[in-house]
Amino acid sequence: MIKVQSIPVSEVMSRDLLIIRKDEMLGRVNEIFRAYNIHHLPVVDAHGQLCGIISKADQLRANHLIGLYNQAFHEEVTAQDIMTRQVATIGPDEPLQKAADVFLSNIFHALPVVDRGQLIGIITTHDLLRFSYSEELLLDD
Repeated sequence: MIKVQSIPVSEVMSRDLLIIRKDEMLGRVNEIFRAYNIHHLPVVDAHGQLCGIISKADQLRANHLIGLYNQAFHEEVTAQDIMTRQVATIGPDEPLQKAADVFLSNIFHALPVVDRGQLIGIITTHDLLRFSYSEELLLDD
């Protein structure tokens, strides 16, 4: 039987990431969320270093506030203006149990996976659920 606790995050994380640079405009953030079925958008600098993350809720809140106060301001807002800056991260070799513990004890649903400062993936509650109910695991029970 597979011991889920011993499986590293790198086995389950998403590697094909949509990212945005911190100086890109809110309009581009909106385009990405509109075009793709994602809920978290990592924000990186020119060197690929993680700077923050924008959740779908962050994006919706920013658009709502801008709409209430000054639509012209919409052209001046960048990704770094609306991102969460202090982001919990996880390493690729950490066990899935650690990611699950973070998700269970916090209100967020995604952890960027960082290796030596570089963003290499993201793991979400959706990834854990998909993995937990994969055929491979179900057949082992």
